[in-house]
Order: sequence, then structure tokens, then C-alpha cells
Amino acid sequence: MAQAGSKHLKVRKAALADAARIAALAGQLSYPSTAEEVERRLRDLPQDGSHAVFVAEDGAGRVVGWAHAYVHHFVGSDLRAEVAGLVVDETCRDTGVGKVLMARVEEWAREKGLAAVTLRSNVIRDAAHKFYEKLGYTRIKTQHAFRKVL
Repeated sequence: MAQAGSKHLKVRKAALADAARIAALAGQLSYPSTAEEVERRLRDLPQDGSHAVFVAEDGAGRVVGWAHAYVHHFVGSDLRAEVAGLVVDETCRDTGVGKVLMARVEEWAREKGLAAVTLRSNVIRDAAHKFYEKLGYTRIKTQHAFRKVL
């Protein structure tokens, strides 16, 4: 058990039973999802160890944050871990939940023999940028994201 502020945290791999809570937390960062969608997405993740979804539970067993990381394959660079998402309940921010989840992601990356963890953060999330910088992450570039719906 890790301690964050006055809360005792347990970090574990996410289960399908966590889908509703993961969806609710994603909605707090404007990524609306239903429990059914999250459950389907969890089921659809490759089961080869290249993805990991962790949840943080408080002392009462309530999921208060989650992190999703995966092994990033790219011909232009060596393998690395990429954080696809990190969400901490808005009532638990600045209590150490995110730090504990990121430490677990970094541990997972080391277990995989990966030399780096990268992530992307929306330019409007100044508090998140400061959080990552406090953890030792450096900003390596600014870019635009594009999408074409098919």
C-alpha cells in the first residue's frame, strides 16, 4: 500500500468491473465514455503484455484514478512506453494519486526493458504540465493533432 496524503492507495491492474468508474473519471477530463464502451475497450486491448491499465484505489476501495500505458513501436525510434491516459478524480488531485500511478507505469516500463516513458498532454492543461515536470518529465516538442473521421 502506498500512502498519498491521508489516503492509503492500492495500485492494481484494472478489471472489467472497474469499467464504470474508469468511464466516470474519463468524463471528468472531457473524454465522455460509457461503462459499456470502456469494458469493450478493455477487452479489445492486446493480451500480449504490450498494454497495461492500472487503477488506484483509496482506503475504502474506491477507484480514484487510472493510467493506461503501452509499448510504443515506431520505426523512427527505439521502443518506449507511452502513457495513453492518466486521470485522477478531481476530488483527489494534489494528494499523490497521480504520482503513485505514474511510478507504477515507470516500474512497468522498466520491467519491459524500456528506457523511456513519453506522454502527451493537451496544451490547456497547465496544472498537468507542472505535475509531469515535477516528476522529471521534460517537454520535448509542441505539435498539432489532426483527425479525420472515417
